[in-house]
Amino acid sequence: MKLYHVTAIFKKTLRDMIRNKKQLLFFLMFPAMTYLFYATMKDGREMFPTVFLPINVLFCSMNIMASVIAEEKEKGTLRSLIFANIKPLEYFVGNGLFVLLASLISCSLFIPLINISGINYLYFYVSIILSSLCSMVLGATIGISVKNQMAANGMCAPITIVIGMLPTFGAMNESMQSITKLLYSTRFADTIAEIINQTSVTIDYKIILTYIINFIICITVFSIVYRKKKLDD
Repeated sequence: MKLYHVTAIFKKTLRDMIRNKKQLLFFLMFPAMTYLFYATMKDGREMFPTVFLPINVLFCSMNIMASVIAEEKEKGTLRSLIFANIKPLEYFVGNGLFVLLASLISCSLFIPLINISGINYLYFYVSIILSSLCSMVLGATIGISVKNQMAANGMCAPITIVIGMLPTFGAMNESMQSITKLLYSTRFADTIAEIINQTSVTIDYKIILTYIINFIICITVFSIVYRKKKLDD
C-alpha cells in the first residue's frame, strides 16, 4: 500500500464532497435536528443527543461511504482509478480516512449539548471511531453491491434507521436488551448515555468484544460481496 495513493484518494474525495453540497448536508442534518429539538423542548431534551448521536455516526459513516463508491461506479471513475494502478485497499483506506474525519467533526458538533469533561473525551472519540469503522465497512459493502448512488442511498436509509433505533427500543423493552446488546450501535449509545448522565463510563471486555465481533462480521460480509462484485463490476 502506497501512502501517496491513499493521500490522493483522500484529497479527491474531499474535493468531490466540497463540490457536492447535498452530501455535505448529511454531516449537518442530525446535529441540526438535535439543536432544534433541544431549543424548542424543555422537558426531556437531554435524551436527544443519546438518540441522534448513534444515528449520526451510522448515517455519516455508512451513507457517505456507500454514496462515494456507488457514485464513482456509476460515473466510471472507479475503473479509471484501477487502471491508474490504485489498489482496492488504497482506495478504501483513502475514502475511509476522509469519512472517519468527517464523522468525528460531525459528532463533535454535539459536544456543547453534552456535559463532557476529562477522560470522557477519550471515551467519546474512541467510541465514535469504533462505531464508524463498523459503519464504514457496511457502507462499503452496500456501495460495491449496488449499481448507482440512488440505490445506495435507498438501501442505507432503512439499515441506518433499524440499527440506529434498536438501542432506543432495547432501552424501553427489557426483553429486547439481550439482542440489542450484541450490536455496536447499542454499546455506543450506552457510552454516550453514561457521559450525558455523568455516571461512571464503563469500558469493559464485553464492550470491546462486541465491537470486535461486529467488525469481524462486517468485514466477512464485505469480503463475500467483494469477491462476487469487485470494484469495477
